Amino acid sequence: MEEIQSLMHGFAVALTPTNLALMFTGIVLGVIIGVLPGLGGANGVAILLPLTFAMAQTPGGQTSAIILLSCIYWGALFGGAITSILFNIPGEPWSVATTFDGYPLAQQGRAGAALTAAFTSSFVGAFIATIVVTFLSPIIANFALEFGPPEFFAVYLLTFCAFIGMSKEPPFKTLAAMMTGFALAAVGTDPVTGTLRFTFGTVHLLTGFDFLIAVIGLFGIGEILLTLEEGLAFKGASARINLSVVLQTWKELPRYWLTSLRSAAVGCFMGIVPGGATPASFMSYGIARRFSKDGDKFGKGQVEGVVAPETAAHAA
Repeated sequence: MEEIQSLMHGFAVALTPTNLALMFTGIVLGVIIGVLPGLGGANGVAILLPLTFAMAQTPGGQTSAIILLSCIYWGALFGGAITSILFNIPGEPWSVATTFDGYPLAQQGRAGAALTAAFTSSFVGAFIATIVVTFLSPIIANFALEFGPPEFFAVYLLTFCAFIGMSKEPPFKTLAAMMTGFALAAVGTDPVTGTLRFTFGTVHLLTGFDFLIAVIGLFGIGEILLTLEEGLAFKGASARINLSVVLQTWKELPRYWLTSLRSAAVGCFMGIVPGGATPASFMSYGIARRFSKDGDKFGKGQVEGVVAPETAAHAA
């Protein structure tokens, strides 16, 4: 009952006109940040943090500042899916899995359906995770604090095994891609000993390779060159969202309720342990393809292939 009373008090504070306006502003700013490749939610919050300094000096301003910053972050989480679906350029690392089916849907002229599925799944994943955090936060905190080096190793090993076992490519290709990732991650300053690794005497490699930059380069540069070669034209003509598209997609989404619950469970687990949103999105996509009746059609434009990673990423 104490948690429910605190939740009701939180709603009473959050639903004031001022805080509702801050929510809307934060979501808009967050979506813009998420659409810009390479910026990211955490960086966007850090950049816009000075906006809240003056707010924090007023009575109740600290709560309003937290609302604004959290809405910026949530908006950035979803904003990465927009460029993933429309241009095959992930705005965030966890949006990579969304490109697998989101971009083919856009190429088929169903970008509106893909975007509707993405923002609806984002809400479902976030809603389930919020319920879990609200009522189980003490248990979750104690569970997370039990994790040490062996448990972290086990979680990452589980993630890598899931990549290989659920990939549609031959295991050797997936393993080679993972080894390339390990090689890139080894560049820079060792986080434990501070030793410089593979910097080749240049200061630019001290911080290593940023994962988001590598992903945008891998997906974005190839897509930009292909677009220039074929001409600056978007193949999916019907790329806008309207009410009829939203309602039609919402009629289709209940078919994937089990995928949503399964992906939310994966996302919550990977967020607690903590593995993070990126492995959660990949794992949920692989699990959805493995259990789906249309698993062989994944990667060719399945709405279910958008629902799974977006739900998991926001739940994480």
